[in-house]
This record gives sequence, structure tokens and C-alpha cells, in this order.
Amino acid sequence: FGRKYNSEIGKIRPAVIVQHDMLNRTLPHVRYKGVLVVPLTTDDVITEYKITVSKRENLHKDSFIIANWICTIDYTHILFEKGRLTKLRAQEIEELKKRICALM
Repeated sequence: FGRKYNSEIGKIRPAVIVQHDMLNRTLPHVRYKGVLVVPLTTDDVITEYKITVSKRENLHKDSFIIANWICTIDYTHILFEKGRLTKLRAQEIEELKKRICALM
């Protein structure tokens, strides 16, 4: 996420990619390579938009998806060598959809 500025997210951290795979496949061929993501944190942030994700697979600590931190990052900022840390469960995906929709 880059350098932190005021209330923006900073440092390298895991994130949930929330855009359609069709858009992801076009990234090498388009000029603007933005990817819509929701970052995770291990800090227990006080917000009604938080979804808990228990540690599992390559996610080594209990974490929180903070839906109101949704943002666009450049495709080149994604560290593919880290790979997928975990796959969200169906219930977590549905909860994330609800929280994102509540922002609109």
C-alpha cells in the first residue's frame, strides 16, 4: 500500500481482491492497472465494517478485513511471489459483500 499518509493504509499487508477475474485478466493489456482491494490488519480496529478471519493456511495471525478501507492499488504493487494466503469462506465473502454494500 506504500507510504502511510494520515488515515491511509500503509506498509505491505495482505488484502482481499474484490474485483471480477475478467478485469484481472485484462490488466496486462490496459493502460491503467488498478485493482480494487480491501486490506487486512491484525489490529482490532473499532469499526462496524470489520470481518474477522481466523488464522489458517498461510495467514499466520487472526486478522480483520476492514471493508471501509476499500481502495484501488496499482497492479504492480501486488506481490505475487507471496501467493494466496488463504481463501475466504463463503460466509466471510457474503459478510464482506454486505459491508461493502452498506458503504454505498
